[in-house]
Amino acid sequence: MHKGSENLKVTVGIPPQEITAAEKAGTGVDMAKFNNFMAVIQQAAATQYLGDVTCVIAESTDNSTFSNTYLATTTISSNTATDQIATVECKGENMTAGYRYLRVEITPAAGTVNPVSASNVRFNPRFAAV
Repeated sequence: MHKGSENLKVTVGIPPQEITAAEKAGTGVDMAKFNNFMAVIQQAAATQYLGDVTCVIAESTDNSTFSNTYLATTTISSNTATDQIATVECKGENMTAGYRYLRVEITPAAGTVNPVSASNVRFNPRFAAV
């Protein structure tokens, strides 16, 4: 049996905060040792927070300049009744050759304020633990 810490790496992508119409980029992660990436996004809902949020996965060769061609996209629809959790994920094999880093980026609908947070989850290690 493997330990979860050997097969799964979870880090903060975007700490809890309110974001407006500007894109909020998460912390980049190195995919050299993992085959899969998933961002878990939580949007807190209340009557004053209306609007969808679009969540994408961007890739980079150097963990600083990220592509505008996204590997995956999902939208969390506005809902005033409950909090919403969604995931956006991709496999390492879908990454462009030479690219090594991924990050989640969240953009809310224009004219809205959205309290969100995101976690980076890397899993399915490329090599077995020694």
